[in-house]
Amino acid sequence: MPDNVRTARSCLIIAGCLLLATAGLVAFILVLGTVSVGWSGTRYNLLGGALFGAAGIAALAVLAAAGIASLLVAGAVRRGETRGRIAGVLLGVLMLPLFPVGTVLGVFVLAGLLGPASGSWFGACAVSPGPRFPGGPPERSSG
Repeated sequence: MPDNVRTARSCLIIAGCLLLATAGLVAFILVLGTVSVGWSGTRYNLLGGALFGAAGIAALAVLAAAGIASLLVAGAVRRGETRGRIAGVLLGVLMLPLFPVGTVLGVFVLAGLLGPASGSWFGACAVSPGPRFPGGPPERSSG
């Protein structure tokens, strides 16, 4: 595995672990908030029931799914699968707006998966510069 692909894979693993850790933190906050405030009542309504309700659970699900997807893509990159490269590039682009850590990770993922050495790892054909002629390019006949 080329070094730049290995770096991209490591960044995908780091991003996946960070997303899963964030999902765990959100789950902790949801449980702690629900236990301290209660499932219903005046305090629940004043503190924003949406945070402890559907919006919080949706945020938890999205974070957990993104973390698992990032780890699965890292595995596909390790195996040299083309779909892993495509999904890795997509995840790298999606990480770019997540300043500052996501931006750095996204740049490394994109540089690793779109670099010149990654083509051989994923089995893509390298772009050839064209045929070489010993005396220069052939003359074109006019006519």
